[in-house]
Amino acid sequence: MAIYLPILTSFNDKGLKQAEKGFKDLEGAQAKAKYALGKANKYAAVALGGLVAGLGDAVKGAMEDEQAQALLARQLRKTTGATDAQIKGMEAYITTQGKLKGTTDDELRPALAGLVRATKDIDEAQKVANLSMDVAAAKGLSLETVTKAMEKAYGGNMTALAKLSPELRQMIKDGASMEEVMAAMADTFGGAATDSANTAAGSMKRLGIALGEAKEGVGAALLPILEKAL
Repeated sequence: MAIYLPILTSFNDKGLKQAEKGFKDLEGAQAKAKYALGKANKYAAVALGGLVAGLGDAVKGAMEDEQAQALLARQLRKTTGATDAQIKGMEAYITTQGKLKGTTDDELRPALAGLVRATKDIDEAQKVANLSMDVAAAKGLSLETVTKAMEKAYGGNMTALAKLSPELRQMIKDGASMEEVMAAMADTFGGAATDSANTAAGSMKRLGIALGEAKEGVGAALLPILEKAL
């Protein structure tokens, strides 16, 4: 019985090599896709983390702002019997001062609360606050320092005002009234806060305040959602 064994004399591996290259390309594409997705997830996580942190700061700022508003409103009602409309008007006044003079609400609300206690009058408190912002800008002092001196003056001790403005010392010593002293200070310092706000540094401060207010606005919008969730 004859057995025939086919003898392979040549082998064309072109198809095998093409298939092998295809598998390698596929593996490379999978690896690249996996790498790209990994990077995307990493950046997404960073972005999400930044967004969550930013929203957290916005909510925190809104909560603090809400508390400060409530404290000032309480003081206005307790001292002057202010109506809701008057309280709303005070908040509008505070916002305007931030836009025009670069005074933050964190500075102005406690200052106004103290001046309302001292003057017992909302309009007078705002008038004194306006002058206090001018004095603070001209003398390079904090608004708190100036308004505390104003509070003491309305309580009968004008020595603190003489320290703020030495040129008033003799006037005060001679027995000038509070109205006369305030008028003299307005002549000396009037408009200083506005002038300061219109400098490059003042403009940057006003921009910062505007951005902060916008951030607090976002936080305020999120507060009801957070309260509902809690």
